[in-house]
Amino acid sequence: MKLRQGFSGTLSAEISERELRHLEIARRTAGETMVLLENDGVLPLKPGERIALYGAGVRHPILGGTGSGSVNCRPGVTLEQAIREAGLLVTSTRWLDALDASYEEARKVWMDSIYAMSIPGDFDSFYTAYSSHPLPAPGGEEIRREADTDTAIYVISRVSGEGADRHPAAGDFLLSRIEEKQLREVCDAYPRVIVVLNVGGVLSLEWMDDLPVSALLLMGQAGQAGGLALADILTGRVNPSARLAETWGGRYEDYPCADTFSHMNGNLLEEKYREDIYVGYRWFDSFEIRPRYPFGYGLSYTSFRTEAAGVSLAGSALQVRVRVANEGHLAGKETVFLFAACPEGLRKKERKRLIAFGKTGLLQPGEEKELVLWAEISQLASWHTGKSAWMMDAGSYALLIGKDAEHVAPAGELTLKRAHFGPRMQSICPLHDALPLMEPGEEARERWRKALRDMTSGKDLPVLEMDGAAEEALRGLSTPEASPAAYSPVTEKLTLEEKACLVCGRPRAGKASIIGSAAIHVPGAAAETTSLLEKKGVPPTVLADGPAGLRLNQRYEEMPDHSIPLPTPYEGLENRFFGKQFNHEGAISHYQFCTAIPVGMNLAQSFNPELVAEIGAVIGREMEEFGITWWLAPGMNIKRNPLCGRNFEYYSEDPLVSGRIAAALTRGVQKTPGAAVTIKHFACNNQEDNRRGVSSIVSERALREIYLKGFEIAVREAQPWAIMTSYNKVNGEHTANSHDLCTTAAREQWGFRGIIMTDWTTTNREGGSSAAKCIAAGNDLVMPGTESDIMEIVGAVRETGDLSLPEKDLDACCHRILSAIDCLAEPEK
Repeated sequence: MKLRQGFSGTLSAEISERELRHLEIARRTAGETMVLLENDGVLPLKPGERIALYGAGVRHPILGGTGSGSVNCRPGVTLEQAIREAGLLVTSTRWLDALDASYEEARKVWMDSIYAMSIPGDFDSFYTAYSSHPLPAPGGEEIRREADTDTAIYVISRVSGEGADRHPAAGDFLLSRIEEKQLREVCDAYPRVIVVLNVGGVLSLEWMDDLPVSALLLMGQAGQAGGLALADILTGRVNPSARLAETWGGRYEDYPCADTFSHMNGNLLEEKYREDIYVGYRWFDSFEIRPRYPFGYGLSYTSFRTEAAGVSLAGSALQVRVRVANEGHLAGKETVFLFAACPEGLRKKERKRLIAFGKTGLLQPGEEKELVLWAEISQLASWHTGKSAWMMDAGSYALLIGKDAEHVAPAGELTLKRAHFGPRMQSICPLHDALPLMEPGEEARERWRKALRDMTSGKDLPVLEMDGAAEEALRGLSTPEASPAAYSPVTEKLTLEEKACLVCGRPRAGKASIIGSAAIHVPGAAAETTSLLEKKGVPPTVLADGPAGLRLNQRYEEMPDHSIPLPTPYEGLENRFFGKQFNHEGAISHYQFCTAIPVGMNLAQSFNPELVAEIGAVIGREMEEFGITWWLAPGMNIKRNPLCGRNFEYYSEDPLVSGRIAAALTRGVQKTPGAAVTIKHFACNNQEDNRRGVSSIVSERALREIYLKGFEIAVREAQPWAIMTSYNKVNGEHTANSHDLCTTAAREQWGFRGIIMTDWTTTNREGGSSAAKCIAAGNDLVMPGTESDIMEIVGAVRETGDLSLPEKDLDACCHRILSAIDCLAEPEK
């Protein structure tokens, strides 16, 4: 590999051995993240079959989302290329060629329209237009049956990203008119139609009721190797084993608060979480709404038999053993879910909650293996706001195993003789006004109680008493492992101004991009920490965006005087489609080719933490190669509503899945010495419209059981080096300024030992948070930092204005930052 001292990347544009190795891992990962939703037997395709391909996504697949979720990678392998490489014959080349011509023209028209909607020279207005108006799919010629084939594949593509939510409208949540017309044409022309969903979130599938579709496959946004992985699935080289990590409702209106989410009611100042704990399958279950596809749903080319084989307790941990047998004719993997139906007492509950999941290895036809599911008893706890404590109600806790949230069978029962409470804890994020909450009616709850009785009637199931285990679990949930406060002797040598510089990133002249373009050492990275303290032994560190891979400039120039022209924020979009192309005389080109991995939605659908850790290790190695210390990922907010613009980036509607997958990715990345993840966006960043100003109005119970729980699991299981706060407010207070979130919850109650940073340009903008209040809250690093942030912090310490900041709070932030930089620079410490 050709490297140049002092510059990131290589001097060669040729694909490297590292890239090839990582692409193979990305392909293997992607193949385990695509969900087969329907199949009448048309799949897998046979070698040598002739296939007609339609849709813009055939040659122009969506690899990931926009904004910070994008990766400026090499072009991905298209479905057409992958199909040909797999030995299938493509019959619709002429149709695809004609579509290509209209695609390029449509892209140019789209670019011009984005510029026309924005204020010249104002990137913020440009990005608002860009994020709210994705490229519409072009039309194409009428679809007629190609000779010598009866099978067609039609690809539906969608893209979304940060800064704008989706809409329940044609071309977004619904089919566009062009897509509807083409789907009808393809179904009229071909007796066997396979539809591929190249999307990053839920769409309406009501058209499936009217059209004779033979197979439906959720490809998702599977990164650079997605086309190859899709061909692997279609041809049977890989047996699909992914499952949905979110519920796909029958209609948009079936989701809770569908009419009040984000822009839907015109109120972008307050978002009331009236559904409380009833999110995702908890809502569909408890309110008896039948989804199109339940949480955990997914088909295979083979069939499995699953049965419970035993239940045991080990301290505060539960073990459920499950026998899984492959009864089909192809090798495959099976996922098993463990739910708990908790008794109602002092707290009303959802019908069931996920407490564990597991996945087998590759089982050969006729092979049987035992899968062990481990769950912490603390997963059964509920939050009691009045007592400010975790608690467990007396009664029976039914253990249910299943292949998805709709198809479950009893495995055993745990009992509590009395209600148990953990130690009283400091409450957080109080509501300021009453919040009317939705609850299922008594008749629905009684129907569920009867269903549970019927399910267990006549079965000889193990019953275990768990009063002792509950006491231990609640203590552990309330009392984190103690760790000494961070300390660095360098802090004591810093002036007040130097301390303020340390906690404010590295300000650059002009306006910083909302998606980050403030790095100096690694072009295209999001930002850096200050370089002003190098003389005191504190090196700057580089932070890079990209939850689906490192987001860096693919190419940059080193000028004859060895300077690097600073990139504009436009250059980070669409792989320089909006940025200038350059080739300065005498300049040396440097290349930073990063791997685009499957998006968060896809990774969660694998339900395979070991595989996710392996793809995390890919990111860690590339961070080491390019000199990145902090990866600004993973995003792990709960999927509350299908219209959230960043759902492609997030994992699940379930906090256990979000926490376990984030923990696995964290372990994989941080296995590389000096590589740190930043879990985000902390917290309740569940919408993108007016994300800087909206206040999420949510009960403390829902906050702790649903919206914070994934972060808590990731912290307790993997200790990520950093947490990033969100733009929004929670119950009226900016999360970046929330002592309750940054200090009380994360550090004191969970035992978080890393640093906390703001999202980019959170402060001093559009009514945003205060830099001085960030420091007081325990939010260590204001990013990417501005001169006004530094001045505000210095002024607050000196009490020269309206704000007051004890210097000890500033010192604590400095200690944490310096300790983290020191440990990451010399991991053996």
